[in-house]
Amino acid sequence: MVSGVGVTLRRLTQELAARGHEVRVYTASYPLPPGVDDCLEVHRSPSIPLFLYPDVQWAFPRQREITADLAFFRPDVVHVATEFALGLAGVKAAEQLGVPIIASAHTDYQKYAQRYGVGFVLQMGWIYLRWFYNHAERVLVPSRVYEHYLNSRGVSHTGLWTRGVDPEEFNPGFRSEGFRARFGLKPGDLLVSYVGRLAREKDLDRLVEAWQRLRARRGNAKLVLVGRGPMEEDLRERAVPGIHLTGLLTGRELAEAYASTDLFVFPSSTETFGNSLLEAMASGACSLGVAAGGVQEFAEHGRNAWLVGPNDTEALQGALEKLMADGSLRARLSRGGLQTAESRQWGRIYDQLLQDYAATAASKGRVQAA
Repeated sequence: MVSGVGVTLRRLTQELAARGHEVRVYTASYPLPPGVDDCLEVHRSPSIPLFLYPDVQWAFPRQREITADLAFFRPDVVHVATEFALGLAGVKAAEQLGVPIIASAHTDYQKYAQRYGVGFVLQMGWIYLRWFYNHAERVLVPSRVYEHYLNSRGVSHTGLWTRGVDPEEFNPGFRSEGFRARFGLKPGDLLVSYVGRLAREKDLDRLVEAWQRLRARRGNAKLVLVGRGPMEEDLRERAVPGIHLTGLLTGRELAEAYASTDLFVFPSSTETFGNSLLEAMASGACSLGVAAGGVQEFAEHGRNAWLVGPNDTEALQGALEKLMADGSLRARLSRGGLQTAESRQWGRIYDQLLQDYAATAASKGRVQAA
């Protein structure tokens, strides 16, 4: 599954390995691309698609097998990155083996539940989430905004594991006229883009509606949606004029998609951080976002992005029209975004995370003494 969380955890395992640490990953059985072998550090549990969100696999971990595998691996710390079946299996195995636990919270379940019409579930859900988080020495979150939210829900033992961006992976040098030409754009035409999951919680319906309202005033500008998800089939069937879907892009193609963009639009108000917005800034794109959630950790209205209120289609439409018409404003926001991206290098972020791991691992002696 390609998502902000998935990319973050993949990058984490790569960074830990590069620094000489040993990593074992316990996850669900997602299908692998043709011809691609699984990673040696991965242990997979049987799983089925989640009924509310078929792109997500719900795992059925074999507890005894996981505990035995973990005992053989002999970790210093267990990091649980999901609060559900596999995370619970990790907590049980770690506690049985006497290994300290650190948790990370990545998803604003309250906002997701509201988008999918099951907000009532969270009343009972928070009782479970607080119980789950209390098994960890510390709960790491990607932004101070979400940390304050968890604190208000009774989860007080929190810490910050923020996000960065790699300038070698995303930068303006990847701009490609060939990529732009794929959508019928000529020099001087505007490319407006979104990169991320095509899902209801990303407020893409508002973006599409705002785009349609501007039909008479947007000229030959094109809106390109990069990614895949539950909404992809519906968006393709609607075939809205001026909107193109690329499907999933990775590597060089994804870098070109960002860098070839004149205006990046990120309408989501459910983010606990907003990786895509930071990647767009690093790529030199002017950014339009929503003043809600974790993007407020780094996006500042008028300096490195243009922000509108959440759940406001008219405001999104007005901002689109303003930024499409004002090249000097786009250039100023682009410069501010590049400065922001340059200040958020991964190295220091991982240094801090390793300090949190070390402090958690050190807690083993305190637990044994108790």
